[in-house]
Amino acid sequence: MASLTIAPRPIGWMVALFAVQLACSGSDSGTSPPTPPAVTIAKAPVSGDNQSGTVGQALPNAIRVLVARSGQPEVGATVTWSASGTGASVNPVSGITDASGLASTIWTLPQAVGARTATATVSGAGGSPVSFSATALPGPATELVLRSGNAQSAEVGTVLPLPLKVRAEDQFGNGVGGVVVAWQITTGGGSVSPLSSTTDTSGASTAWTLGSGVGAQAAQGAVGGLMGSPVGFTATGTPPPPVTVDVSVGNNFFSPSGVTIAAGTRVRWTWTATGAIPHSVESTGVPSFTSSAILTGNGSIYTFTFNAPGVYTYDCAVHGVLMTGTVTVN
Repeated sequence: MASLTIAPRPIGWMVALFAVQLACSGSDSGTSPPTPPAVTIAKAPVSGDNQSGTVGQALPNAIRVLVARSGQPEVGATVTWSASGTGASVNPVSGITDASGLASTIWTLPQAVGARTATATVSGAGGSPVSFSATALPGPATELVLRSGNAQSAEVGTVLPLPLKVRAEDQFGNGVGGVVVAWQITTGGGSVSPLSSTTDTSGASTAWTLGSGVGAQAAQGAVGGLMGSPVGFTATGTPPPPVTVDVSVGNNFFSPSGVTIAAGTRVRWTWTATGAIPHSVESTGVPSFTSSAILTGNGSIYTFTFNAPGVYTYDCAVHGVLMTGTVTVN
């Protein structure tokens, strides 16, 4: 029987066949579909960021963003805008990017002064949300209000402890600077200094020196054309303390033992170097005055104001005639 001989096939043919089989098998090679180009949002080259404007008013320039996909303008992206603070708004609240990838809105500031913020958002975009800043400034002054210094009291002829203070405010209650306030006394005499002062955002003030009259006194601060003006202040002038004459209380003596004073003068007895020995000031004659308690210890004090003329005698309730004194009131 004749033998069958099979000729070997070329290696190249086998490689080609294997490649065809792989291509036709539909097997997954492990690679993923390409990632879609990324969308990003950022402030536009002319963005309207960092403006200043009046509270409750629209900023002079719109705020703008640029939306792009792989560095190219993205048309038709939805941008959502928002602003914080009472009275703040944006118009429109949302918008579509144009052929240049731009979107904008008009930002109306809130009613309170200070640093304010608005944002632009594109869902899923890198860099979202984008934040814009602005400074809200007070509006024109509409009202003058009392801030502090009312209803004080002090000795006549002296300066009140607290200055009188008013504030100029805009329609939303924000302090307004640069407003000149005129000050004047309306009753009781005395003076104010300065006679006029200029507000800052916290207000303007003046110092009030009371007149010589005991009792009610009044002053005011005024700005023409503002509601609440003039702002009135009241104060009470108190009498000055009486003149005081000092007498030392020692062991078995008063020094000086006799004093002569005008009516309305106060005598002040002070225990000096008495140690543990008790003493008192005891009225002994007519006219009389209120006696002290028996007191012990250096630095103890008793006072009495003599308003009626006469010769007042006294001694120490502990030591009697060994320790006496007189007060003559003219």
